[in-house]
Amino acid sequence: MQQPDTTPPIHPFAAPAEGAVVAIVLAAGSSSRMGGIDKIWAELGGAPLIAHALRTMAETPGVETVIAVAPEARHAAIAGLLDGWDVRVRCVEGGARRQDSVAAGIAAAPDAAWYLVHDGARALVTTGLAARVLSAARAYGAAIPGVPIADTVKRAGPIDGARDIEAVRGTVDRAPLRAVQTPQAFRGELLRRAHVEVTVDVTDDAAMIEHLGEPVVLVPGDPTNLKVTTPADLAVARVLLAQREE
Repeated sequence: MQQPDTTPPIHPFAAPAEGAVVAIVLAAGSSSRMGGIDKIWAELGGAPLIAHALRTMAETPGVETVIAVAPEARHAAIAGLLDGWDVRVRCVEGGARRQDSVAAGIAAAPDAAWYLVHDGARALVTTGLAARVLSAARAYGAAIPGVPIADTVKRAGPIDGARDIEAVRGTVDRAPLRAVQTPQAFRGELLRRAHVEVTVDVTDDAAMIEHLGEPVVLVPGDPTNLKVTTPADLAVARVLLAQREE
């Protein structure tokens, strides 16, 4: 028998809040699965992969500052990618964990009304998606994009004595599941509080907001907004970008 949903109701603010937006673009990863290629600087459509993410964030309505979190050796090159754009650009060093890198970006803009946090490896993000997430965050405080999961999902468990084989422990109902993307948008005070109070390891900032017991809303994501993690992902991104430009 299906259990009743006991999630508290989520209500929008009385009126959508405005204020300046700071986009934090994360580019401090190790590219460990790229076979020796620094994915952030791989060529994509005649420009470094990171350039696409940076420029989309810069073009998103409301964004006044773009903070790139990247190794110091790349700061000058990153600043050059946005030279002449009508946004402020800052570069800061990243941390050991993803959330440490986001915290470094927050520290560089500690008074922002809103933060838009984006993985630099998602080069095919659109301003439409960023604006949709930001609009939902302004109404509810925190918003993320997600797409339905198409694959069948199984729970797995170990088999005694087996190294490369697992046992199926059950099939998960995929209907309520979403694969989450970035950019993710947050009220400034809420994200700053999360980075002070939540110390456990997380895989995205939305999980930190969840740890606080605060609501996070989902908006439709974009299936083409893939994260480049492997050389195969980069090949797919090149095809998708070429199709957009036809």
